[in-house]
Amino acid sequence: MKLTKKLFALLLVLALTVSLLPSAVAAGKSVTSLKDVSASAYYYDSVAYLFTNRYMNGTGADTFSPDAALTRGMVVTVLYNMAGKPETEYKDIFSDVPDGKYYSRAVVWAAANGIAKGSDGAFAPDQNVTREQLASFLYPFAAFQKMDTSAKADLSKYKDSGAVSSYARDALAWCVHAKIVNGVGAKTLQPKAGATRAQFAAMAYRLVMRQSAPETLDVTVTSTTRKDVKIPVYITLPNRFDSTKSYPMVILCHGHGGNHNEWGGFDKITNGLASQGIIAVTLDYPGCGASTEKFTENTLTNMKADTLDAVNYMTDHYPVDKSRVGIFGYSMGGRITLELLAEKSYPFAAVEFVAPAASTSDLKNLFGGNANWDKLKANAEKDGYASFTTIYNQTQQLSKAWFTDLEKYTNSLAAEAARNYAGRSLVIYATNDEAVSPKVSADVAAVFGSAVVNTYADGHSYSFYGKTPYTVNTVNESSVNFFKDELVTKLAGLSGYVASIEKDGSLRLTITASQLADNGFNTGDTVKITVDGTSYTALVSDKVGAKGQNVLIVSGETLTLTLSEGDFATSGKLAERIAQKDGTVQWHYLDTANIPAVVTIAK
Repeated sequence: MKLTKKLFALLLVLALTVSLLPSAVAAGKSVTSLKDVSASAYYYDSVAYLFTNRYMNGTGADTFSPDAALTRGMVVTVLYNMAGKPETEYKDIFSDVPDGKYYSRAVVWAAANGIAKGSDGAFAPDQNVTREQLASFLYPFAAFQKMDTSAKADLSKYKDSGAVSSYARDALAWCVHAKIVNGVGAKTLQPKAGATRAQFAAMAYRLVMRQSAPETLDVTVTSTTRKDVKIPVYITLPNRFDSTKSYPMVILCHGHGGNHNEWGGFDKITNGLASQGIIAVTLDYPGCGASTEKFTENTLTNMKADTLDAVNYMTDHYPVDKSRVGIFGYSMGGRITLELLAEKSYPFAAVEFVAPAASTSDLKNLFGGNANWDKLKANAEKDGYASFTTIYNQTQQLSKAWFTDLEKYTNSLAAEAARNYAGRSLVIYATNDEAVSPKVSADVAAVFGSAVVNTYADGHSYSFYGKTPYTVNTVNESSVNFFKDELVTKLAGLSGYVASIEKDGSLRLTITASQLADNGFNTGDTVKITVDGTSYTALVSDKVGAKGQNVLIVSGETLTLTLSEGDFATSGKLAERIAQKDGTVQWHYLDTANIPAVVTIAK
């Protein structure tokens, strides 16, 4: 995944199954050929999907014209393409739609299927479309695609709801409910405003993603530790869920002050997991999201208890395979995960950390340093809570118990957790993380012997709030792949992951020298190694081999796959070497690589 490339390579393939549209469309050009579509634009993903799949064309050889007005002919043509270009015979039904135009058959098809209508015998294909008119196209198209269009939003909360035309009211109400059409700000819909090509791309993409999204259920789980408390829990079920079958499960733990899906940031991961046959579960911790408790109840003791209550609810009410339950922890959710492991609370089969808040001293820096921490703690002991405004401008009431819980473990937490966990793990962290020190994440990975995937932009935002295509795709793809490999595929024999890519391009593995010896391998053996599905032969040795020879170097407990001249990552088509101005080296995984890269060793 190069920084100039994007996004949905894996997750859209996962989410958009072949049943999504009536027929497949050959992939077109890459969005990177469009000079006027910035990777940071809100519509980037949308344009990339529509353009790459040839549902929507550019306006020139290298332009998309995102801000250009949208016409009726453009709309029906894109919808016709998204429907798979069904065989349609041209009919002279509109006076202004002759045969041979780019939109001719699309207009005939749309009229025949109730997706578009004309007026006084004309269709007006070149007429610009308003936001309410666009909703009136998308609404019947969704019904044509057999989506449920019964639910409607209450438009009265918008100041200009009275301006919505009667013909468009149901259509716009459904589109708002389905989050396909967003308000312009919190108070207005601007139904009569003109729609742009970029806005249409975003709406069409949201419609497709809604159609392909697995079912998510909202339930409340009774707390076992707090009287009369209901925990908001969200369950994303695999497509074609069958209650007679057994499923693996992953529970995702959100960060400090976040909510169950980090305001939509977890969605691609939960949907991706569901597309791989894994039940994905999220929850709102006390004082967050839909929780009715005050933030003063947001303590590690309560959050750990709620996590276990959600897991136990799932294993009691759904066909969850208890031996295949994974856990994902982001930031403070990573600390929750570490403490659950340290306390042997549940035998998790796979663990992922994203910038885990493992170090109390590091957390103190986030809360203003040692002196400010002590001041806040004293205020909490005196008044029951201390008010604090985070670097993300959230004002929170931190209870006395909040401080006590965070000081239960010092910086030995990761070691305590690793002693009680024998499975494999993944650590993702940004080298420019501003909230959790990259060193803290690296130390957790070292203690656990984890596979490591780095991002180099967006800091602590990752794919949940970040905008850089490399960051978004890397975090989402790695997370789905890791749990798929551990909970669904689970390679037999001697297998693991690339733990890291060294400066020279050699690959340090999560497989240890002890594991190699226990499986009957000795120095001097020639072994068969697969990395990301590509096979190599290598000599097991305690030193660098001859020029051009692949060597699996044993150094203490560490195994490193290398060439005598290094650069294995490049020659193996796994990653791209990026030299920095300060002399350091970064490795960016390629679009064609599945990450974290799976490694197997056999005779």
